[in-house]
Amino acid sequence: MKKFDIIRFAFTNFLRRKARSALTVLGVVIGTAAVVIMLSIGIGMNKGIEDQMSSYGDLRQIEVWEQYSIYNEETDEYSTNENRVPLDDITLEEIRAIDGVKVATPYSQQWYYLTKDGKEKVSSSQLIGIDAASMGEFDYEILYGRLLDERDVGTTNFVMSYNIPFNFYNPRTDEEKWYVYASKDEEMPFNPIDPEISYAYTWDYNFGSGAIDATKPRIVPEEAHCVGILVRDDANNYGMECYMDIQGLKAMAEKLEKNRDKYYNSEYGSGYGTGVTVMVNGVDVNETVAEGRESLYDEILVMCEDTDDVMDVQEAIADMGLQPNSNMEYLVQQQEQTKFLRSILGAIGVVAFFVAAISIANTMVMSIYERTREIGIMKVIGCKLSDIRGMFLVEAAIIGVVGGVLGVILSYAMSIIVNKLAAGGGMAAFGIYSSEATLSIIPFWLDIAALILATAVGVISGLYPAIRATRLSALDAIRNE
Repeated sequence: MKKFDIIRFAFTNFLRRKARSALTVLGVVIGTAAVVIMLSIGIGMNKGIEDQMSSYGDLRQIEVWEQYSIYNEETDEYSTNENRVPLDDITLEEIRAIDGVKVATPYSQQWYYLTKDGKEKVSSSQLIGIDAASMGEFDYEILYGRLLDERDVGTTNFVMSYNIPFNFYNPRTDEEKWYVYASKDEEMPFNPIDPEISYAYTWDYNFGSGAIDATKPRIVPEEAHCVGILVRDDANNYGMECYMDIQGLKAMAEKLEKNRDKYYNSEYGSGYGTGVTVMVNGVDVNETVAEGRESLYDEILVMCEDTDDVMDVQEAIADMGLQPNSNMEYLVQQQEQTKFLRSILGAIGVVAFFVAAISIANTMVMSIYERTREIGIMKVIGCKLSDIRGMFLVEAAIIGVVGGVLGVILSYAMSIIVNKLAAGGGMAAFGIYSSEATLSIIPFWLDIAALILATAVGVISGLYPAIRATRLSALDAIRNE
């Protein structure tokens, strides 16, 4: 018997009992749709968690702090870390040498007031010092101008956040502004990177607000130049950060603090780079630093080569005696918490497929009983056993393929319904909230896998009936009415 004849006979037998074939296919449809939709919900949950964590920052990024205290599990108390590792240049280079680290930058903050054209100012600008040459490696996105780079090392060039231009006001004539929120549709009040605009930083909150006390030394602001402005950060609506090379910030801060100390005729400032005094259990943690070393930075930012490297790098940093933190860590924790739920969803789909397999096997066995005489005649006229077996296997495969295709189509319809329910709060009873309507995500590979699985289930389910058909006695089969 030719291969084409085997397929033709299989199709003919599939269509011979339309109602029974339809019900069998329906079982495969339900099983396929169940597997796809359940796995798609698990994929959607993972994607939702990942997107949420990504909105807080790049998943490859790690923030590193000093380990000020140590938790004792036996006493359930925290105690001062007597061997605290400081955030200095030695620690920075050790972190940069870890496998998987793409770049690491120091990170320090100072609070100064940014003046514009000597008359207008923005209140409490959070000035952040980083390695200018490394800024482009992090997830900063520029709107106008450019990010900091090698040209800005050691200078007072800076990049400002989106909200800052909206916060400038004239202290002599305008009402004071405090962290004005700027929407995406709001037009910029001026071109922040216009070279004609002069910027300067000062420690004096009242700078430019009125008469100057001539009995005190002159307040001297430090000039700075804006080279770029960042896109609006939806996760930080009121962000007032400016970014400057850390060496340039250090030099500027020293000048500003000297001027402030001179103005007040006292050692008013603590001095840049001496670290922040932190008390733990009444002990100054600076006293626990190794002799000859001190913390120069508030934290260190690390960018890994790939997300797969993050947890290994984070573990290596923790082994150094530091306190690392990353969005990837929270992502892994969230995924572990939902792992059981995703396993349950997958198990439901597998059970549905198992029921479909039983249905296919039952249909094929019934088909053998009904066609016993036909099988006997085929054997008597010399039909090969492999052809008879192949005919039943092809018929079972047809059931699997047809059911798989219809099941995939049904799963897309179900996915749309699930996403609409999630978006409308209809899944809240299950603790699922998804305003973005992406709870169910069906990737292309899942469609292909479902079709292959449905076909495989059909063939495997038809294997026993096919073997049974080849074992029938030809004479007994012919006598069968």
